[in-house]
Amino acid sequence: MIKISEIEQVFKDTFESEDGVVNSVETIYETPKHGEFLKLIISIQGLAVEDVSIIHTKFIFKVDKEKRNLIEDSFIYLYDINCVYHKMEFDNVIDLKKKIEDIIDSNDFGEDMQILSDFIEAPAMFLNYYMRRAKITDYSVFDVEYQPKFKTQPCDKTTFDFKININNNYNIDLSISKIDRDEEVELDSYKFQFKFMDEIQTIESDTLKNLHFFIGDNVAKLLDRKLKNK
Repeated sequence: MIKISEIEQVFKDTFESEDGVVNSVETIYETPKHGEFLKLIISIQGLAVEDVSIIHTKFIFKVDKEKRNLIEDSFIYLYDINCVYHKMEFDNVIDLKKKIEDIIDSNDFGEDMQILSDFIEAPAMFLNYYMRRAKITDYSVFDVEYQPKFKTQPCDKTTFDFKININNNYNIDLSISKIDRDEEVELDSYKFQFKFMDEIQTIESDTLKNLHFFIGDNVAKLLDRKLKNK
């Protein structure tokens, strides 16, 4: 029987051995609607290791109500945004550590999660690349900071929040989320909410691909409208 303290040590050892930087690691317990157990949820935000960036994921274990031991030698992890999980089984603590390391090292996540994770590797560089290609010379992105607002919120309510600094003078807040449609609607949809000064602008897109072009274009338009009355 594996103890919760051993699970916590595995995650501590994993991040130390990966020699990376993580925005936050938070642990909470959640009571499910059905079942005589608790959920141990380990939520990770902004993990950057040598070759991989992971914007967000969760590892969820079933544990006893006394918060001492696991009741199943398995876990699920957040594979893609809006509650797409994959299940993994393990034999012991050593095998668990290997499974977690393999997930991180192989970047075993869905397309949307990978697009957002790639973006946080060098967001200012990506946005400035768009600005140059679009011949936008009035604005330069000095910094983009990933600022998760609710680090342990339900997966279907997850937003990806950024603060974009322009010209070292203006800050634009950006929140990205996936819109949860009815099952009959096959097309994905994503919401981008830009906040600058007293204006909040919400724009929908059917894809996250070419993310830096979409963000850069709308940032430039918002700045023009507020600063130049265009």
